[in-house]
Amino acid sequence: MRKTRYWTVIFFILTTMLFYSLALAEKEDTAQLTFRKTAVSKKPAHTYTVQEGDVLSEIINNLPGVTRKNIPNYYKMTRELNPNITDFDKLYVGQKIILPGKSDLKTERKEIASPVAQNYKVKKGDTLIHIIRRNLRIKGGSQTHKTLLLVKSLNPEIQDVNRIYIGQIVRLPEGQVLKKSGGIPEALPEPEDLAVKEVERVAPKDTVVLPRPARLQVVKHVVTQMNGTMTTAGNYYLPVSGTEQITIDCSVIPVVEIDNQTIFLDTGNRSIDHLKKIIREYWSNFHLIRIDDRDDVVTTLKKIFSNTRNYEIVKSQKPVSVGSRPSLNVVVDWIISSRKATTFPSKIQALRFVDTNSPLLPRPLVKYAAGHSLVLTEISSGKGLAQKAEEIYSLPLKTLLPRSSVRDFSHALMASLNIPAEKDVDVKVFDIKHDGYNLSLKADVAATYGGKKYLIFSRNVSPEFINMLQKSGNQLIFVSDRDDPAKNMEKILRGLNINFTTGNFNFSGLEKNQPPYTLSFRATRIKTDKELYLVNFNFNDDLRGLMQETWSAGIIQY
Repeated sequence: MRKTRYWTVIFFILTTMLFYSLALAEKEDTAQLTFRKTAVSKKPAHTYTVQEGDVLSEIINNLPGVTRKNIPNYYKMTRELNPNITDFDKLYVGQKIILPGKSDLKTERKEIASPVAQNYKVKKGDTLIHIIRRNLRIKGGSQTHKTLLLVKSLNPEIQDVNRIYIGQIVRLPEGQVLKKSGGIPEALPEPEDLAVKEVERVAPKDTVVLPRPARLQVVKHVVTQMNGTMTTAGNYYLPVSGTEQITIDCSVIPVVEIDNQTIFLDTGNRSIDHLKKIIREYWSNFHLIRIDDRDDVVTTLKKIFSNTRNYEIVKSQKPVSVGSRPSLNVVVDWIISSRKATTFPSKIQALRFVDTNSPLLPRPLVKYAAGHSLVLTEISSGKGLAQKAEEIYSLPLKTLLPRSSVRDFSHALMASLNIPAEKDVDVKVFDIKHDGYNLSLKADVAATYGGKKYLIFSRNVSPEFINMLQKSGNQLIFVSDRDDPAKNMEKILRGLNINFTTGNFNFSGLEKNQPPYTLSFRATRIKTDKELYLVNFNFNDDLRGLMQETWSAGIIQY
């Protein structure tokens, strides 16, 4: 009996321990699942525009609901939402990135929820319309257009819905997103049903990495334009002491000399820290920087100019403007200039990045800007340095109206308008056969226009003679040597009943399928068989040719 009771107690203890251990194991397993499993809120992701000074860590830290524990999860989600961004350490101002909504950490056993968008890699022959209809099973009609608008809002980097590229990542909405979304984005034009172009493009045009030779060619051009030099052949010698020197192979480590600074470009990623240490110890104006194969042109130039004293390279926030008569405004991407606008250097260089088939700036504009201390450098994402061929214009001789006398000015103005005219013409008022004596008045200019005879006088004429001349069918115009040529010109044009407009005129390159630039100047515009612009300044001959060729506009100078 005692043994039976003993074994009963032992059995009870062992059973209790077994259930306790199972419960503990289950509790531990539950704790591990709770700790490791998180769920992302199904609120739509939102678009953020990168500001100056932004870095990814700071952007994520400012998101609502982010804590020190879930920051890694937010990093992961951000990278998944932005597959087109290959390097988050190289964000640029104005770049659009997709950020996850507020994250709810769940203490339940839930799988990680999928984001609102799904990624699709563009293939040969794809168009956005085909992708939407095939992948999202949208049949057509207004629903297709609404879906296209939503796809555009999920992909702010797509500027033109008709242009997508092989290999490009496109974010598509999942499920019944259109029904759940609060509103439809701003309307877009109906897209053309064009096949995707066979071009690899996964980065903005000014962040495309060029092959090493093309990149060095661009860097050398940019440095040379800022009064520097770049050596890519031969040896460069650095004396360390009276008997020792360092020999640098410039074909391996190009040497840039600019702004009293010498900069060695380690393009081979050789990690020559000992050389860098020696340079830092011996020379304050010598620098060794590492140029990675993944560095784009702008990153490379930033590394170089950050080691100069007076230069800086900054993202352009507005069109750059040079000259005043005429004024030239050009939209560019980056500007290299002095850190202090009032000090050396006075020269400015503007970088404009273009796609392979994009139109280039006309050479007259580039030459005109260079004459005003602005260097315009165009860089193609496909081949590096880009420059339009020299244009040869067939121009008539410059028309210059003399300002010496109002008589000569008036006569030359008539000639420029193709109006037959003569100077110093005697106009009879009385005839000896009819009146018994002769009396004539000398007109400065006499012209025939529109079937009428016009007389231009620079002297006073008595009212009686004016009345007699008008009765004889003459139209009278009075000018004065004391007046400004512009005022005399207006009197003549009004007297001839020729339509004209005086003011500021703008000529946009975009209107002629050219790059984004604008030429502006004050002039008097006359419309006859062609458009003529009369200006009171010396109009650049190259720009005069561009005006004639592009806008069929003649320039007359007075």
